[in-house]
Amino acid sequence: MSDLTPASASQAAGNAALTTVMWLVRRSWLIVALAFIWWLVAQMGWVAPYRLPSPGSVLQELRAAFGDERIDLTGAIVSTFVRLLEGWFIGVVLAVGLGVATAARPFLEDGVRPLAAGLQAVPTIAFLPLAILWFGFGPSAVLAITAFGTFKPMLLATYGAVHQVSPTLRMAGRALGAHGLFFHRTLVFPATVPALVTGLRLSWAFAWRSLMAAELIVGGTPGLGQVLEEGRELNNIQLVIAVIVVIAAIGVVIEQVAFARLERMVRTRWGLAVPQ
Repeated sequence: MSDLTPASASQAAGNAALTTVMWLVRRSWLIVALAFIWWLVAQMGWVAPYRLPSPGSVLQELRAAFGDERIDLTGAIVSTFVRLLEGWFIGVVLAVGLGVATAARPFLEDGVRPLAAGLQAVPTIAFLPLAILWFGFGPSAVLAITAFGTFKPMLLATYGAVHQVSPTLRMAGRALGAHGLFFHRTLVFPATVPALVTGLRLSWAFAWRSLMAAELIVGGTPGLGQVLEEGRELNNIQLVIAVIVVIAAIGVVIEQVAFARLERMVRTRWGLAVPQ
């Protein structure tokens, strides 16, 4: 039988609800404050409506976009998100594989790492003309740019994660007879996981930026970038801001629901944070 009395169960439920409310308040107070300032500026007429429409008109346009078959905002969100997942996954797999493989060989790393650092200084969108020539003017070029935008920061994050592994831990592993692939699979790679999670978080943000820039430029590619471009062509600032709000909302949800929880779980599992 449960040791909880109805009173203690009710108190536990109340505490959980209060914790949830406080969590929401701590993470949304600035967003609410900015939305209020936006409403106030629009309501007082301090900025012309064609430059800054009211939040109400933007929400109205957002509802209309979801119901408009020509714009098909729902389809655009799905297309962009699927393309983002595909590009991010390809970039992460290639970066982690290359990073772990070359970090195990100093000669290879000495050749690859300076090139990776140099590529990091070049904006990803600068490679879009090359991607168009290679893959054509369409979704394939956008996917390639998204994967490349993910690859660059993830590769450097992998190098950093591998080199953060304690030398004492390495020496202990070798003293116990671990060598070669077994050494890296059972000792080095697990030790890099917390830093790799941070790299995943960073590479996701870079993937978003690369994808949006590519979708804006490459016409005929269904997605949020094309809806943004259509809003610009129609001089529909409400639609432009509505799509920006959608992009920001997706980013906040993925950050808080997926990456923040994953990072907290990994840090707790690896003994780097106190369990909550």
